[in-house]
Amino acid sequence: MRIAIDGPAGSGKSTVAKEISERLNLPYLETGLAYRAVGYLLLKHYGMLNDVSWGELRPLLGRLEIEPSVGRTVVRVDGKELGEELRSEEVGRLASLVGTIGKFREYINELFRSVIGKGQVVVEGRDAGTNIIPDADVKLFITASPEERARRRYEQLIGAGKDANYEEVLEKVLERDRRDMERKDYPFKPAPDAIVVDTTGKDLETVLKEVFSILEKVER
Repeated sequence: MRIAIDGPAGSGKSTVAKEISERLNLPYLETGLAYRAVGYLLLKHYGMLNDVSWGELRPLLGRLEIEPSVGRTVVRVDGKELGEELRSEEVGRLASLVGTIGKFREYINELFRSVIGKGQVVVEGRDAGTNIIPDADVKLFITASPEERARRRYEQLIGAGKDANYEEVLEKVLERDRRDMERKDYPFKPAPDAIVVDTTGKDLETVLKEVFSILEKVER
């Protein structure tokens, strides 16, 4: 089965995708990690930026490797597997910046398609059902209210021992939503045939029951 999972940050889509991958023994491509790896490359090469061109970005991309596996996606830069390096706020901001470059999205989506081939897979991100595997057997759009997503991010930051202000986190969530939906190239939106799953106010098991019910109906 080929499964595409899209949704905004903080909706729970990564957790759902990982659970599907592990329970069904399918390779898992977490596309956001690749964006973060490119953000990491930019940070290492140029430092913190407010703008970047395709010409500046393109020469760095040959250093990136992506390997989907069951329950995880391995991302390497210069042969080194990256982990916690990808989770910083600076890397996240740069990852969001490169996402606005149309030529980069064309490049990375083609790379994703070459990595996963035609086999069974779970692809999770923001272009999965619309551009990466539009022929997916199942397309899910996992979402939650901005307030819920901001609360989850705030609690994640506090749990990691970082200073955070809920109102500031919420504003960043709303700003990211606006930027993603209004960008000229590859605007963020559900695929027309995607099934929407709203996780607001639901625990993980409730969401997973809903998702696996959908998958079982498709398999039948």
